[in-house]
Amino acid sequence: MKILYVNPGKIESGLDFVIKGPPLALLSIAAMVPEHNATLYDFKVESNDDNEFRNLIAEHDVVAISSMTPQINHAYKVARLAKKMGKTTIIGGYHPTLAPDEVTKHEELDYIVRGEGEHTFKELIDFISKAPGHLEKEEIKGISYQEKDEHGNTKIIHNEDRPLEPDLDKFPIPRRDLLNKTEYSYMGARVMLMETSRGCPHSCNFCCIHQMWKDDKNKIYYRTKSVKRVMQEIYSIDRDWWDFIFFNDDNFTINVNRTKKILNTIIKSRINHHIKFSCQTRVDTLYKHPELCQLMEDANMRMAFLGIESVHQQSLDKMNKKTNIKMIEKSVEMCKEHGIAVFGGMIIGFPGETVEMVRENIDFARSLDMEFVQFTPITAFPGTPFFEDMKKQGKICTYNYKYYNLFFPMMKTDEINFVDLYKLVAEAYSKYYNNADYLGGMMKRAVSKEFGWFRSIMFRWFKQFAIGGLGMLHQNGITRDIADDLKEKSEGTLTKWRMKLMSKRKRYKLFKRRLHDLIIRMRAQGKQFFQVRSDILRNYLIQQGIENFVSIK
Repeated sequence: MKILYVNPGKIESGLDFVIKGPPLALLSIAAMVPEHNATLYDFKVESNDDNEFRNLIAEHDVVAISSMTPQINHAYKVARLAKKMGKTTIIGGYHPTLAPDEVTKHEELDYIVRGEGEHTFKELIDFISKAPGHLEKEEIKGISYQEKDEHGNTKIIHNEDRPLEPDLDKFPIPRRDLLNKTEYSYMGARVMLMETSRGCPHSCNFCCIHQMWKDDKNKIYYRTKSVKRVMQEIYSIDRDWWDFIFFNDDNFTINVNRTKKILNTIIKSRINHHIKFSCQTRVDTLYKHPELCQLMEDANMRMAFLGIESVHQQSLDKMNKKTNIKMIEKSVEMCKEHGIAVFGGMIIGFPGETVEMVRENIDFARSLDMEFVQFTPITAFPGTPFFEDMKKQGKICTYNYKYYNLFFPMMKTDEINFVDLYKLVAEAYSKYYNNADYLGGMMKRAVSKEFGWFRSIMFRWFKQFAIGGLGMLHQNGITRDIADDLKEKSEGTLTKWRMKLMSKRKRYKLFKRRLHDLIIRMRAQGKQFFQVRSDILRNYLIQQGIENFVSIK
């Protein structure tokens, strides 16, 4: 049987433009059924040729889709096309797991895989292909589907939840051979994803990680691969093609002793001389265990994602971050001293923060001088307690999931409406990246001793990030696909204000260029430019996302 694995993703927004990671979930489930022919089609990196994709569907028997929330609308479109062509359709991933009732209502989907997919997918494919000794669909745990009752009425069936596999080492190594050396890259560096653990021992009400990887019945919430398995997987990755291996665990350093064992094993193996590593970690962990930074440097760990989130202690406490300004500044400083680039995460509009407080967060992020920053509007994902709470309070502003992409706001708070949230996100990216200081700082890093590794990817970084990324930021994150979608007036209020901002950008494009030229000329003449009502002009410039062109005192 032939299976087509599809990663949807028609919409490019936020950092999707400069960060493209391989679909590890699809590679993992494909490894469970090696006896079946497999093809991967990833809309994030393919040319999106409709005829090519139709031909691919025609050549396969089953179309298997993995989808997160902002991809789900396009996932439905893919499933409808496949169903019209007579193919069996399967979907899994975060959104189908968090919102199974809503997803199962779609008739174009034959089967929904909830939660951890490996064992469920294997049993489902065995059933579809009528493999010897296969289970009937009613016996397969972790799937949902539609069924007709005796009166011809459609009903939704949710089979019993699938228990989590306690031993992650039992899963085969993902089918990375399906990627065919596709250009998956983070900021210009070719990056391969790899997990060493799943889940999180914490249960934050806004996080979908816990909801995805939980097994309440067996009280399993966090599992790890053995050091031996981790090293086997590292060695299976083509280090002549990939620049980085990114450990995409929710937190690579949850268990510090285990992290040290992995890093020491990498160092002893000398594999670190052939490939670089990156991971997600926490500020409080690095602050309490400064020796980790030295180990990370020795293991050639050259990038770390840190959740900075906010400069305001009240917000950090509500998030249970267990950090403060001192800890944040010290952790970022230690990373820099060891040549580890910091990818910081900042939340825009956390409940309780005003517009002024958000701008203080932006200024704080700039003061840290991190290599990369993601500014994320506060987002409530379906299926989380936070989403249900915000829904009850009337804070959800749209149920169109394509806007749940960590760039566009999908809710409001008591302090900030969603229009201002959108403007603040655009302002944050513009102020951080759209200036000569940032580009100059990255160039200086390339010639420094600590960041000498950056030189090897500098030109690819400039092509993907500095050119492509800044082009995206100048458009406030709105690409052609979204612009076309926004032309539909049926979207309601959310569309109207975005359309208004888009039309404004056309009018201000010429103004921005002329203003910039005027400031340069007047500065050259030693003249003071803004002497009257500078507070009003500052607010005006901020609203148009062009404050970076001028410094107003």
